[in-house]
Amino acid sequence: MFLEALDALLERDDRVEVVAKTASGASAIELADQSHPDVALVDLAMPGTDGCETTRQMIRRDPNIKVIVISGISGEPAQQEALAAGAKAFLLKGGLYGEVVDTIVDVMH
Repeated sequence: MFLEALDALLERDDRVEVVAKTASGASAIELADQSHPDVALVDLAMPGTDGCETTRQMIRRDPNIKVIVISGISGEPAQQEALAAGAKAFLLKGGLYGEVVDTIVDVMH
C-alpha cells in the first residue's frame, strides 16, 4: 500500500518520472541496472536485501545514481547507517508526503 501511495504522489508531479518500482531489494538492484534512474527511493526495511545493502550495491554498480532512503524507523542510528551506505538523503515515512518530491529535486542538484 505504501508503494502505491508513493507512486501516486510522484505521478502527480511533473518534476519527476517514475521509471520502475518494486518492493524488494534484489529486484530494485536489477531494475536500477536496467532502467538507470537518476534517483532511487529505497526503503530501509525491505524483504530480502535490506535498504542499506541495496543502496551500497546500486551505487557500486552505478556511481552516478543518487539514493534516498525512506524509513519508518526514526533515530540517529538508522539515518547514519543509511548515509554511511551512500544515501544522499534520509526521509521518515511519517513526514514523507510533504517533502519527497522536493528532496528528489534537491538531490538532483
